[in-house]
Amino acid sequence: MNFSLSVRTEQQNRRLSRGYTLKKNNNSTGVPSGSNEYFILDCFETPLIELEKSFNNLSEHFKNIKNVQTSLDEFNKAFSGFLYGVKMNAHCVEFSEAPTKETFASFIKRQEDLKLMTIPKTPINTTTHKTPRTKVTTVKSIPMSKLQTTPAPKLQKPRRRKINKEMEIKGVIKKIVESLPQKYRGKQQSNRGNVEAILKLLCLKPNEGLYMEEIIQRTNLTRFRCCEYLNALVNSGHVIKISKKGQVFKLDPTEYADFIHIMNI
Repeated sequence: MNFSLSVRTEQQNRRLSRGYTLKKNNNSTGVPSGSNEYFILDCFETPLIELEKSFNNLSEHFKNIKNVQTSLDEFNKAFSGFLYGVKMNAHCVEFSEAPTKETFASFIKRQEDLKLMTIPKTPINTTTHKTPRTKVTTVKSIPMSKLQTTPAPKLQKPRRRKINKEMEIKGVIKKIVESLPQKYRGKQQSNRGNVEAILKLLCLKPNEGLYMEEIIQRTNLTRFRCCEYLNALVNSGHVIKISKKGQVFKLDPTEYADFIHIMNI
């Protein structure tokens, strides 16, 4: 008996080490057949159920991520088509990136219409007034000896007015800047200061003018910004552009003839 019991315990230990379940055998232990059976892996049942639920949630999250990926792909295709359309539009349509002569003409016409609307209409008086008759008076002749001759006043040479060229330059710059659109005359923006710097250089050389490269070097502006400001001044009619081994910009000599004469004194 003792030998048989020792053999059974060794077999049971082997089964436990290999991971097999341990049953209570009715024949070996004498336990009745209706008793409950005990499994070693029953302790892993609840953790495995929770692990299964976690993997199910993870698979659902991956499905949602896949849906987001497909939505991003569709958005990228649509947005790339939009960018291509914008690029083709910019390539085909010519845009001067500055106000044109038509813009200034429409602005001046609008200002004139507003002035005409504000002028009050005065009624015209159509009644005629009779002028009274004047009596004719006779003047007696006076001999020349009795007339007293007064000496003619000496003509004084007119004094030349001292001309302040700096004030003249500031006045011309203010006049030109105020006629430009709001984008270039706003005090809070840097565009006004850049335009005034360009106009000051052009006022200092009203006869010769300046090349674009000279303006870029003296103002430290980029070529794009310098072209934008110069095109705005040319389209407004205050500055002219001459092709002379390059593009030369200077003030309009017909409109600013008096200013050019003052600067040449």
